[in-house]
Amino acid sequence: MGGWNHNIHYHHIALRAIPVECNRALDVGCGQGLLARKLAPFCREVVAIDLDRAALDRGDSSTGLESGITFVEGDVMSCALCEGSFDLITAVAVLHHLPLRLALELFRRLLRPGGTLVVIGLFRLDTLEDYALAAVAVPTSWTIRCLRGSADVGAPLHAPGETLREIRAALNDLLPGGTFRRHLLFRYSFMWRKP
Repeated sequence: MGGWNHNIHYHHIALRAIPVECNRALDVGCGQGLLARKLAPFCREVVAIDLDRAALDRGDSSTGLESGITFVEGDVMSCALCEGSFDLITAVAVLHHLPLRLALELFRRLLRPGGTLVVIGLFRLDTLEDYALAAVAVPTSWTIRCLRGSADVGAPLHAPGETLREIRAALNDLLPGGTFRRHLLFRYSFMWRKP
């Protein structure tokens, strides 16, 4: 799949966070499986889960088995996943689709000690700073899209409900010590290593 979108733009953050010994990774809200396929060469097994069957079909999830990817149609919040079994969990543009605090608690349980969580998330614009940065981000996005072409997200879209302040509060409460960074193109990143 070629082209560019806001999610693809920040995949490098997740790829840089892959542990040296990554036996098992979980890509939450994998959509068409683009990030899962990028993770696969560095992880023995990638479990790529998405609730949307159509998105999985568009990504031809049947081709994942030979590359160490298991595509799962399901809701991560209710799917039977073993606690403490993942070295890496990635959640790109999916956390705003889930109950924030419950999802963070689940991710914490699913990680093994020393495992890494990487969230690339969306937030609801709320402050003057949010709107000022959005005014810069819109023409920047347009320019990049013109230069690189546009890639459809290929999954249902949902407007974020929580503000950046609310998300940071939940992250600080539930996953203290993580690294939070706000990015220009309507995203933030958060990385946390489980003690």
